[in-house]
Amino acid sequence: MADRKTDIDLTRLFSDDRAEFARLGKRTMDSLADYLTRLPDEVVDRVVPDDERAYLSNLDFPDQGMSADDIVTFMEQHIMPWPQPTGHQRSYGWVNSPPMPVSILADGVAQTMNAALDGYDFSGIFLMVSLGRWLMELTGIPDEEDSMALLFSGGSAANLNALTTARYWAAKTDGWNVRDEGLQGGRPAMIAYASDQVHSSVQRCMEQLGLGSDNLRKVPANDAFQMDVGALKDMIAADRAEGLRPFAVVASAGTTNTGAIDPMNAIAGVCEDSGLWFHVDGAYGGFGGLDPRYSEAYVGIERAHTVTIDPHKWLHVPLDCGALLTRHKSLHREAFSLTPDYLEQGEHDGAPWPYEYMFQLTYANRALKTWAALARMGKSGVRDLIIRCNALADLLDQLVSDAPDLERLSPTSLSVVNFRYVPEGQDLDPAQLDDLNERISGAVSDSGEAHIPTTRVAGKISLRACILHYDNNADDMRHLVALVRRLGSELSGT
Repeated sequence: MADRKTDIDLTRLFSDDRAEFARLGKRTMDSLADYLTRLPDEVVDRVVPDDERAYLSNLDFPDQGMSADDIVTFMEQHIMPWPQPTGHQRSYGWVNSPPMPVSILADGVAQTMNAALDGYDFSGIFLMVSLGRWLMELTGIPDEEDSMALLFSGGSAANLNALTTARYWAAKTDGWNVRDEGLQGGRPAMIAYASDQVHSSVQRCMEQLGLGSDNLRKVPANDAFQMDVGALKDMIAADRAEGLRPFAVVASAGTTNTGAIDPMNAIAGVCEDSGLWFHVDGAYGGFGGLDPRYSEAYVGIERAHTVTIDPHKWLHVPLDCGALLTRHKSLHREAFSLTPDYLEQGEHDGAPWPYEYMFQLTYANRALKTWAALARMGKSGVRDLIIRCNALADLLDQLVSDAPDLERLSPTSLSVVNFRYVPEGQDLDPAQLDDLNERISGAVSDSGEAHIPTTRVAGKISLRACILHYDNNADDMRHLVALVRRLGSELSGT
């Protein structure tokens, strides 16, 4: 090895970058600060131009590495000018919120330390214990001996973990071990239940778990887009009569499409009476019970076995961060633990190693950025944020109701408002109305003034606004309504 030569002295290269880190960091931070400062006055929806797409998609791999300064310049010129609209206060399209500045800084600290939470003494392990208690307090989940929080990439991964544990629990209840036997033993099919409004990740979980989408029963929703509990009971009874194995019910605490909140207390009762695992998908709306207006709707969430929440949604934590709150960590450990000899065994001074409770082994420190956001706001700040966003949605609902050419398409729930433009004096058929509102959505983006994509509600194209930005105010709601009405009038010729 001694006679082998290389063209690059990597030791010197990385040493130089460490020595220059303060200067490079200041330059980068100055660019980020400028980005955040200018963002409110920028075009809301900035689509990447064709020439920029082609350039970024066809970069040559340099033989000699770029300088650190050139890399920062590249990011300034070719990456930062083309963000998704989510950071802008007049973007209403997604349930992902803009990252809180202090949480961005905390994530930088975590990334610099580069410590994986996979079985060695590290501050983030212990911080997660406190963070879990905070998240459970905010959602109303009891902080019991067998409770804990796990952090994931998002709600989809959290739902998968919950349903994997539910599948294990159901098999154990029936006297067999799904980890040992798998699903090829000819046992009765396991059946899960969810509203027909449930997030698509639940179906994907059933597919990934080998249970199949045919065994996910979509329970009809009522006019408020909430699960029909009577229909749920009937479907469980019918499946049992067929010799099938009902095992879990997924309730939604704030659906993505309409913000609907399933009747959790009633569903919890059905699960307890029927011996089913009760999971709540509250990825978007899990914190909604902090608003006194909605607190009654959240009664029963404390009875759930598991609850999914996404701090990168309403809590303004940088992507990515989902969370699963469980009251049965011992079952999660039974469902997942498989610790190799080279990793720590069990728990370390009372702090659980995350890999004992999930499929993932290497596990980045998402706790620090989440803790920073919550610590910055405090309990009262989180509560006030939830209340304010919901109040702004109520204002938007009222503005829509007062406008003669706007029609609300679903009951406003939490911070989600669905509506469409219906021109006065014109008798448009459903397809024409759908086309008009699709064009209005595109015109809103083209205007640079806002961003409001479409969805379908009861088969109709809807302009869907989700209010989550910490800067959102009443003027934003008035501006959105005025913009939609003006563009709708122009496009429909009224």
